[in-house]
Amino acid sequence: MRSRLFQTGLALVLLGIAAPDSAISQTAPQVRNAPDFAGIIAGYRTQRAKDPDSCCTYSAPVFGREVRFYLFGTFEPAYEAKNDRQMILEFVPRGESVQNWTRMITLSAFRGTGSAPISTAEMQQRFFNTNRGCETASFSRVIASGRFADGTEYNLSSNGCGSTAAGGYPGAVSGRGEQFIALLLRDAENVAVLQYAERGAGFDADKPPIGDDAVEAAMSRFRSIAFCRGKAVSNDCSIAFSVR
Repeated sequence: MRSRLFQTGLALVLLGIAAPDSAISQTAPQVRNAPDFAGIIAGYRTQRAKDPDSCCTYSAPVFGREVRFYLFGTFEPAYEAKNDRQMILEFVPRGESVQNWTRMITLSAFRGTGSAPISTAEMQQRFFNTNRGCETASFSRVIASGRFADGTEYNLSSNGCGSTAAGGYPGAVSGRGEQFIALLLRDAENVAVLQYAERGAGFDADKPPIGDDAVEAAMSRFRSIAFCRGKAVSNDCSIAFSVR
Protein backbone atom coordinates (compact mmCIF):
# COMPACT_ATOMS: atom_id res chain seq x y z
CA MET A 1 0.00 0.00 0.00
CA ARG A 2 1.32 3.43 -0.73
CA SER A 3 2.12 5.63 2.21
CA ARG A 4 -0.96 7.80 1.90
CA LEU A 5 -3.21 4.74 2.06
CA PHE A 6 -1.68 3.86 5.39
CA GLN A 7 -2.57 7.35 6.56
CA THR A 8 -6.23 6.39 6.33
CA GLY A 9 -5.44 3.89 9.05
CA LEU A 10 -4.18 6.81 11.09
CA ALA A 11 -7.37 8.84 10.76
CA LEU A 12 -9.05 9.62 14.04
CA VAL A 13 -12.30 8.09 12.91
CA LEU A 14 -10.58 4.72 12.43
CA LEU A 15 -9.01 5.00 15.84
CA GLY A 16 -12.48 4.91 17.29
CA ILE A 17 -11.64 8.08 19.20
CA ALA A 18 -11.83 11.78 18.54
CA ALA A 19 -9.96 14.80 19.78
CA PRO A 20 -12.10 17.23 21.79
CA ASP A 21 -14.38 19.30 19.54
CA SER A 22 -12.71 17.78 16.46
CA ALA A 23 -16.01 17.45 14.64
CA ILE A 24 -16.71 21.17 14.83
CA SER A 25 -13.22 22.62 14.56
CA GLN A 26 -11.89 20.80 11.53
CA THR A 27 -10.87 23.20 8.78
CA ALA A 28 -10.36 22.59 5.07
CA PRO A 29 -6.85 21.27 4.40
CA GLN A 30 -4.11 23.44 2.97
CA VAL A 31 -2.31 21.49 0.27
CA ARG A 32 1.12 21.86 -1.31
CA ASN A 33 2.49 19.73 -4.15
CA ALA A 34 6.02 19.28 -5.54
CA PRO A 35 6.09 22.60 -7.51
CA ASP A 36 5.29 24.48 -4.29
CA PHE A 37 8.52 23.13 -2.79
CA ALA A 38 10.68 24.28 -5.72
CA GLY A 39 12.76 26.67 -3.62
CA ILE A 40 13.49 24.08 -0.94
CA ILE A 41 14.27 21.40 -3.54
CA ALA A 42 16.67 23.70 -5.42
CA GLY A 43 18.46 24.48 -2.17
CA TYR A 44 18.78 20.78 -1.33
CA ARG A 45 20.19 19.92 -4.75
CA THR A 46 22.74 22.73 -4.58
CA GLN A 47 23.83 21.73 -1.09
CA ARG A 48 24.05 18.04 -1.96
CA ALA A 49 26.17 18.82 -5.02
CA LYS A 50 28.63 20.73 -2.82
CA ASP A 51 28.63 18.55 0.29
CA PRO A 52 26.16 15.64 0.31
CA ASP A 53 27.07 14.61 3.87
CA SER A 54 25.87 17.94 5.28
CA CYS A 55 22.47 17.86 3.58
CA CYS A 56 19.71 17.97 4.55
CA THR A 57 17.86 18.57 7.81
CA TYR A 58 14.10 19.00 7.59
CA SER A 59 12.20 20.78 10.34
CA ALA A 60 8.42 21.04 10.67
CA PRO A 61 6.14 22.53 13.34
CA VAL A 62 3.76 19.94 14.77
CA PHE A 63 1.04 21.41 16.96
CA GLY A 64 3.27 23.23 19.41
CA ARG A 65 6.27 20.95 18.90
CA GLU A 66 9.06 20.92 16.34
CA VAL A 67 10.02 17.68 14.58
CA ARG A 68 13.45 17.50 12.95
CA PHE A 69 15.27 14.74 11.10
CA TYR A 70 17.98 14.24 8.48
CA LEU A 71 16.64 13.76 4.95
CA PHE A 72 19.09 11.18 3.62
CA GLY A 73 19.81 10.07 0.05
CA THR A 74 18.10 12.24 -2.56
CA PHE A 75 14.75 12.58 -0.78
CA GLU A 76 12.80 15.77 -1.51
CA PRO A 77 9.43 17.09 -0.29
CA ALA A 78 6.62 16.24 -2.71
CA TYR A 79 3.29 16.66 -0.92
CA GLU A 80 1.81 18.31 2.14
CA ALA A 81 -1.73 18.60 3.48
CA LYS A 82 -2.70 20.02 6.85
CA ASN A 83 -5.53 21.57 8.81
CA ASP A 84 -5.97 22.43 12.47
CA ARG A 85 -6.19 18.76 13.49
CA GLN A 86 -4.03 16.69 11.15
CA MET A 87 -1.04 17.01 8.84
CA ILE A 88 0.88 14.83 6.41
CA LEU A 89 4.18 15.48 4.62
CA GLU A 90 5.55 13.11 1.97
CA PHE A 91 9.10 12.93 0.58
CA VAL A 92 10.30 10.85 -2.38
CA PRO A 93 13.70 10.37 -4.03
CA ARG A 94 14.67 12.78 -6.80
CA GLY A 95 12.95 11.79 -10.04
CA GLU A 96 10.07 9.98 -8.33
CA SER A 97 6.59 11.20 -7.41
CA VAL A 98 3.84 10.46 -4.90
CA GLN A 99 2.16 8.41 -7.64
CA ASN A 100 5.24 6.48 -8.75
CA TRP A 101 7.72 5.83 -5.97
CA THR A 102 9.97 3.03 -4.81
CA ARG A 103 10.78 4.65 -1.45
CA MET A 104 8.91 7.24 0.57
CA ILE A 105 9.33 9.13 3.83
CA THR A 106 6.13 10.32 5.51
CA LEU A 107 5.64 12.57 8.51
CA SER A 108 2.12 12.77 9.89
CA ALA A 109 0.69 14.32 13.06
CA PHE A 110 -2.61 14.33 14.91
CA ARG A 111 -3.62 17.01 17.36
CA GLY A 112 -5.35 15.87 20.55
CA THR A 113 -4.88 12.16 19.85
CA GLY A 114 -2.19 11.82 22.51
CA SER A 115 -4.83 12.28 25.20
CA ALA A 116 -6.94 9.36 23.96
CA PRO A 117 -7.86 6.86 26.73
CA ILE A 118 -5.96 3.95 25.18
CA SER A 119 -2.39 2.71 25.56
CA THR A 120 0.30 3.54 23.03
CA ALA A 121 0.57 -0.18 22.21
CA GLU A 122 -3.14 -0.34 21.41
CA MET A 123 -2.87 2.86 19.38
CA GLN A 124 -0.09 1.32 17.30
CA GLN A 125 -2.26 -1.72 16.57
CA ARG A 126 -5.25 0.40 15.54
CA PHE A 127 -3.02 2.56 13.34
CA PHE A 128 -1.17 -0.13 11.42
CA ASN A 129 -2.58 -3.62 11.91
CA THR A 130 -4.91 -3.69 8.90
CA ASN A 131 -5.41 -5.99 5.93
CA ARG A 132 -7.03 -3.28 3.84
CA GLY A 133 -5.61 -3.34 0.31
CA CYS A 134 -3.65 -6.59 0.67
CA GLU A 135 -3.94 -9.80 -1.33
CA THR A 136 -2.08 -11.55 1.46
CA ALA A 137 -2.35 -10.79 5.15
CA SER A 138 -0.60 -7.66 6.31
CA PHE A 139 1.84 -7.65 9.20
CA SER A 140 2.59 -5.25 12.02
CA ARG A 141 5.36 -6.10 14.46
CA VAL A 142 6.62 -3.94 17.34
CA ILE A 143 10.41 -3.64 17.29
CA ALA A 144 10.95 -1.32 20.25
CA SER A 145 8.90 0.81 22.61
CA GLY A 146 9.39 2.91 25.72
CA ARG A 147 9.28 6.36 27.25
CA PHE A 148 11.75 9.26 27.10
CA ALA A 149 12.75 11.30 30.14
CA ASP A 150 10.31 14.08 29.24
CA GLY A 151 7.38 11.64 29.21
CA THR A 152 7.10 11.21 25.43
CA GLU A 153 6.24 7.61 24.57
CA TYR A 154 7.57 5.93 21.44
CA ASN A 155 6.72 2.83 19.47
CA LEU A 156 8.83 1.55 16.58
CA SER A 157 7.18 -1.02 14.33
CA SER A 158 7.66 -2.87 11.05
CA ASN A 159 4.51 -3.05 8.94
CA GLY A 160 3.48 -3.96 5.45
CA CYS A 161 1.84 -6.11 2.86
CA GLY A 162 3.68 -8.88 1.04
CA SER A 163 1.31 -8.57 -1.92
CA THR A 164 -0.99 -5.63 -2.64
CA ALA A 165 -4.39 -5.97 -4.26
CA ALA A 166 -5.37 -4.20 -7.49
CA GLY A 167 -7.80 -1.48 -6.53
CA GLY A 168 -6.65 -1.52 -2.92
CA TYR A 169 -5.79 2.15 -3.38
CA PRO A 170 -5.43 4.52 -6.37
CA GLY A 171 -2.62 3.21 -8.57
CA ALA A 172 -2.24 -0.08 -6.69
CA VAL A 173 -0.58 -2.86 -8.66
CA SER A 174 -1.54 -6.43 -7.84
CA GLY A 175 1.28 -8.49 -6.37
CA ARG A 176 3.58 -5.62 -5.44
CA GLY A 177 5.07 -5.79 -1.97
CA GLU A 178 5.19 -2.78 0.36
CA GLN A 179 6.78 -2.35 3.75
CA PHE A 180 7.04 0.64 6.06
CA ILE A 181 8.91 1.27 9.27
CA ALA A 182 6.95 3.56 11.60
CA LEU A 183 8.14 5.52 14.60
CA LEU A 184 5.16 6.73 16.63
CA LEU A 185 5.84 9.57 19.11
CA ARG A 186 3.14 10.42 21.65
CA ASP A 187 3.07 13.17 24.26
CA ALA A 188 0.20 14.06 26.58
CA GLU A 189 -1.67 15.83 23.78
CA ASN A 190 -0.49 14.92 20.31
CA VAL A 191 0.86 12.10 18.16
CA ALA A 192 3.49 12.30 15.42
CA VAL A 193 4.49 9.41 13.13
CA LEU A 194 7.62 9.24 10.98
CA GLN A 195 7.59 6.46 8.36
CA TYR A 196 10.10 5.06 5.91
CA ALA A 197 8.51 2.92 3.17
CA GLU A 198 9.75 0.71 0.35
CA ARG A 199 7.78 -1.00 -2.40
CA GLY A 200 8.76 -3.40 -5.15
CA ALA A 201 8.51 -7.13 -5.77
CA GLY A 202 6.14 -9.15 -3.62
CA PHE A 203 7.59 -10.92 -0.60
CA ASP A 204 6.78 -13.39 2.14
CA ALA A 205 5.34 -11.56 5.15
CA ASP A 206 7.87 -13.42 7.31
CA LYS A 207 10.74 -12.29 5.08
CA PRO A 208 10.25 -8.56 4.33
CA PRO A 209 12.95 -6.53 2.54
CA ILE A 210 13.91 -4.96 5.88
CA GLY A 211 14.21 -7.72 8.47
CA ASP A 212 13.29 -7.05 12.08
CA ASP A 213 16.97 -7.07 13.08
CA ALA A 214 17.69 -4.34 10.49
CA VAL A 215 14.89 -1.91 11.42
CA GLU A 216 16.86 0.22 13.86
CA ALA A 217 19.76 0.47 11.40
CA ALA A 218 17.32 1.61 8.70
CA MET A 219 15.94 4.31 10.99
CA SER A 220 19.44 5.43 11.99
CA ARG A 221 19.78 6.93 8.50
CA PHE A 222 17.67 9.80 9.84
CA ARG A 223 20.71 10.41 12.14
CA SER A 224 18.50 11.80 14.87
CA ILE A 225 14.77 12.33 15.15
CA ALA A 226 14.06 15.24 17.48
CA PHE A 227 10.62 15.91 18.96
CA CYS A 228 11.08 19.33 20.57
CA ARG A 229 9.04 21.92 22.44
CA GLY A 230 11.07 24.71 20.86
CA LYS A 231 13.13 25.29 17.73
CA ALA A 232 16.47 25.00 19.53
CA VAL A 233 17.93 21.57 20.23
CA SER A 234 17.95 21.47 24.02
CA ASN A 235 16.71 19.53 27.00
CA ASP A 236 13.21 20.25 25.68
CA CYS A 237 13.71 17.61 22.96
CA SER A 238 13.07 13.90 22.87
CA ILE A 239 15.77 12.40 20.66
CA ALA A 240 14.39 9.20 19.21
CA PHE A 241 17.50 8.12 17.32
CA SER A 242 21.06 9.38 17.26
CA VAL A 243 24.05 8.25 15.23
CA ARG A 244 26.25 6.15 17.48
